[in-house]
Amino acid sequence: MKTEGTFGVVQLTRLGDLIQTHQAVTDLKLQHPDVKVKLIARSDFATPLLFLLEKSFDEIILINRDELLQASDDNLGKYLEGLNDWLNQPQLQGIDVLINLSFCETSNYLMSLIKAKNILGTHIDEHNQTRVNDQWSQLVYSMVMGGPNCPFHLVDISKNILGLKHRQNWEHAERVVGSPETIALHPFASQEKKYWKPQKWSEVLYKLLKESEGVSIKIFGSQKEAEMAAEILKNPSMKRYQDRIQNLVGKLSIEEVFHEFKSCSHFVGHDSALGHLAKEAGLATLTISMGTVRPIETTPYGPNSFVLSPKTKCFPCFPKTECSFFQCHADLSYQAVTEVIRGFVTEDDINYENLKSKVSPFHLDSLSIHRFGPSNTGWYAAQNIGDQTATFKEIIRDIYKVALTYKMEEVEEVLSFPKIDQKVFDKLNHINSGIEQLFQLCEFGKKYSKDVIVEISGNNPSVEKIKELGNKVQEIDQLMDLLNNAYPELRPITDFYKVIKSNLYGENVVEISESNYLVHNDNSVLCSLLYELINNTVGSTEGRKNKQEFTKEGNA
Repeated sequence: MKTEGTFGVVQLTRLGDLIQTHQAVTDLKLQHPDVKVKLIARSDFATPLLFLLEKSFDEIILINRDELLQASDDNLGKYLEGLNDWLNQPQLQGIDVLINLSFCETSNYLMSLIKAKNILGTHIDEHNQTRVNDQWSQLVYSMVMGGPNCPFHLVDISKNILGLKHRQNWEHAERVVGSPETIALHPFASQEKKYWKPQKWSEVLYKLLKESEGVSIKIFGSQKEAEMAAEILKNPSMKRYQDRIQNLVGKLSIEEVFHEFKSCSHFVGHDSALGHLAKEAGLATLTISMGTVRPIETTPYGPNSFVLSPKTKCFPCFPKTECSFFQCHADLSYQAVTEVIRGFVTEDDINYENLKSKVSPFHLDSLSIHRFGPSNTGWYAAQNIGDQTATFKEIIRDIYKVALTYKMEEVEEVLSFPKIDQKVFDKLNHINSGIEQLFQLCEFGKKYSKDVIVEISGNNPSVEKIKELGNKVQEIDQLMDLLNNAYPELRPITDFYKVIKSNLYGENVVEISESNYLVHNDNSVLCSLLYELINNTVGSTEGRKNKQEFTKEGNA
């Protein structure tokens, strides 16, 4: 069916987020070429990327914060006049659907100022309250902003907010290999927690160049990162390999970096905008994720993407979490990282059997390696490389993904049963007890909500009875909070439904009770899905264990 109209996409955050928004809108335009899409973005972030954004957006409307403030001359009246002039510009008129993909307070207020027939994403309503009406934005507001447990990539989430049911980016992905075995290296990131110190990169580059004669390196970065690049290269061990390293840090614009990437064969770096840019340039990418990085959400989106991450218990952390030692940095040894990079660049793959023959198990056991690419549904998925036992975080994330994908989109994500150890086996059984209790709370929530409707619909409704039932509904929410303390792994689900409940539709008690009933019913269905998935995972492990024990007895 032909889809027409004008979409306005608000994206006020940084370069990497703009690139990922471009990727989502590219798929939208492929599937619905008659839709007109306008981007509303900050000029300081969008201007360097115009060469890319102009390929996917029909119009780009820039916000120059400094110009708005300077025009006011510290006068509120003049500021409001300038803001109104900006809001009334012709490019902002006639928007059918306004979509917030920023999820920041500034964009929430901006959403309430721009005129549009329909709104998706977070926004401020007429009562100065934050509203989130669509389910995928509700998931972002709870799971992404609330903790590191979201099982979906941000580009896939954006596509779902845009209403895309199919994934077509993969069919048009281009693999670029400029000069063979030439690494585009970006050993920096926006936060200290997310990147190694220069000394460690010197060790990696020395070992890599010493043992791989055909490899050459181009280092990229901004002017602010030039000092760290110089520190990497001034290490005495690097002197003999200067002819195989080209330092381009601070010397190129973003557009020039994009074109220079095409002269390389592989990208290696920490989580940053340049990783997303390298993927747009067609390079295979290896991201070394540490600190606050959530690989499942932010890995460069496209085929031939790999991620190396630590198994540190506190990884990933929050930006505000204090950390003086950076254990996750230490858990990625330079020996293991060097061998991973060598295989990635010289063999165009990461072979775990080769790694085991060259790297000590002590180093390999502290890290995870994942290959990213399309699943059976076309959604972005991570595949564990090697024979490593899956961690509890990985397993529960995948279980959430399968359940939520089916619940929200009626799409069946097919994953193989993971290899788990006894500790994870016990934790899965434990969390299923919590899911049983959550299911029972939802059933009580349904009952009390239905009782409110029945009481109001009666001939002589009792105000006291309605209040009593309303209090019981509130008790359900309080009991869910207590359940989170005993089963913190359930928090992504309970937080999700808290956000849904806080955005209930209803202009009177009956409508609100009906909406509340539907929310508890949806949560009951999700609990049933989770319970069955965990039971099947545990059951598959028990079956393998029984088979092994039977085989041992038979051999005896």
